[in-house]
Amino acid sequence: MRSMSVSASDYYQDDGYNNNYGDSMGEYFDGQQPAAGGNNLLKLTATSAVGWFLGGKIHSKRAAKALKGKHSKERAAFVQLYREQVGALQEFNKESARIIQAMESSIIARQNGVPAEIDTVPFFMADTDGSKKISKAEFDRYVREYLVNYPGLKPEDVPRWESFDHDLSGQITFDEYNQQMAKEIRKAQYRAAKN
Repeated sequence: MRSMSVSASDYYQDDGYNNNYGDSMGEYFDGQQPAAGGNNLLKLTATSAVGWFLGGKIHSKRAAKALKGKHSKERAAFVQLYREQVGALQEFNKESARIIQAMESSIIARQNGVPAEIDTVPFFMADTDGSKKISKAEFDRYVREYLVNYPGLKPEDVPRWESFDHDLSGQITFDEYNQQMAKEIRKAQYRAAKN
């Protein structure tokens, strides 16, 4: 078997251009000199590293700013919800304390001889300032709450200020309340016996 060797000159064609490259492109590239100022690869690497570092700093600042804004909004919403819930809990505690006080006062009234059929809790529930007297404003507020709880109440069964304030002093005392409640019980017994 015969060995064949191929060289670049076997494929070289003279196309009429004056090429001084010889038979290989390698000679052309070997003839190039690096530009003055150093190694281009080192410059490219250094420039890329600086760009990457600065880009990372800028991006991290933007991301941190965005997260702080989001956190601030979420914190404000949480604080608002917390305040609302604490306020509701405080109102509930206040109302619970008022009911407990009314129940305790009712028990004391029973111990002092108030008949068992007279419900004294409403008096103490209506007396929101604890003065042992009901003002017109306290009475009206209590009646509004009462009507909400008993929507089908007949008009004649709705408590009226004039019925309770016997001495026209502008306040209902505990004695006036007991007297009126005794009258209301007698009226209810009479109506029940009549029907």
